[in-house]
Amino acid sequence: MLYLFFIESRLNYSWKESENLKEDFMLEPQRLTSPTVKVRRLGYLVSIPSIVLDREMPFEILKRNVLDWSKKNRTFFEHYSLELPVARVKRRLLTGEIRTLGAAGRYIKTCEELGFIVRVRGFRASKTGKTISALSVGGNPFQLSVGQIFLILKSLFGKDYDALSALISILSATEIERVNLFRQEVHAKLQRKIEKATELNKLYVVDSLKKRIEQMHNWRKPKRYYLENIEAPRIEWMIDLRFIKHWNQRKNSFNIEENVSKFFEKEIIDYEWLENVFPRIFADFYAKMLKDKIKYWSELSQSEKLSVLRSLLEKSMKLFEAGAEIGKISANEFFEYSSASLIQEQAILVTPISEFEDDLINYTKTGKLNYRYVRTISPADRGYIVKL
Repeated sequence: MLYLFFIESRLNYSWKESENLKEDFMLEPQRLTSPTVKVRRLGYLVSIPSIVLDREMPFEILKRNVLDWSKKNRTFFEHYSLELPVARVKRRLLTGEIRTLGAAGRYIKTCEELGFIVRVRGFRASKTGKTISALSVGGNPFQLSVGQIFLILKSLFGKDYDALSALISILSATEIERVNLFRQEVHAKLQRKIEKATELNKLYVVDSLKKRIEQMHNWRKPKRYYLENIEAPRIEWMIDLRFIKHWNQRKNSFNIEENVSKFFEKEIIDYEWLENVFPRIFADFYAKMLKDKIKYWSELSQSEKLSVLRSLLEKSMKLFEAGAEIGKISANEFFEYSSASLIQEQAILVTPISEFEDDLINYTKTGKLNYRYVRTISPADRGYIVKL
């Protein structure tokens, strides 16, 4: 049987080795290129997947639905905005609100670029988008849960690490200085990526990096472009993510949380860092938001692991089973949901993820879990889980 062969060969399997994560540097330019000029509140981005879910929704219809959702939740938006640790210029007390179809469209495009929704014939929620929706704790949708922050940050670091790390390092400078400092910082980061990509003979990446440097130095009206498209949205995101204790817009000053810099110590991140190091930094930084003292998956007893896995599988089957394929879920969705859900609900840190996967395989192989885990060779998903 193919499945038995899979299980036996999997005993010596290493997640990182299989995916070549140790050498898989994230060398592409990491800055969101969608029009983020007025995309300020992350709460909209995590809510859009729940508006779409599995429906194929055309862009124009989705814009209308997002705008309608915004109107229905305006009171939540106002309460959240007015409680943020920001001394705003009076006319900007509410910022980032979706009040027009154009604003809805900008949020949708950023949501797509972050990978929370995908477009086929129309838009539908991605695996990550469905997971983020499942991690909502009710109440104010703009007040992000721990699990939602975990997945948002992971997505932002994968797509926007160059810009975020450069910005956080220059916020103490004056506004005028920050324009040039940002370009210098990003130029240096991209140049180091060019060197690494050249070393690894990834010439197509080198071309992409050089084009990004050229585009950055050819900004029309550099100060305005930087302030509106780079700085303003990301500072608001950092407020939502609790990176910034207080922001005084009148004085243009920032009070940044301690240890934020730990997220940005690596010049070039890789998939190994994102899968297995980032969660540790996250748990330390957000410790005050967790329900208990952090525990590692490896510290649990066998009976505790079995109980937790059984509960996660039951929940995941209800949340994620795909349409006509009752009793079958994506492995990617399961692992992503498990990592975020466990840290949110039980302060359990799943890292390295390979240990968690090994336990899943062991318990399914021995019949302690009434499921089958099938690994596939596909860039789209690492496999699927079937209820027996």
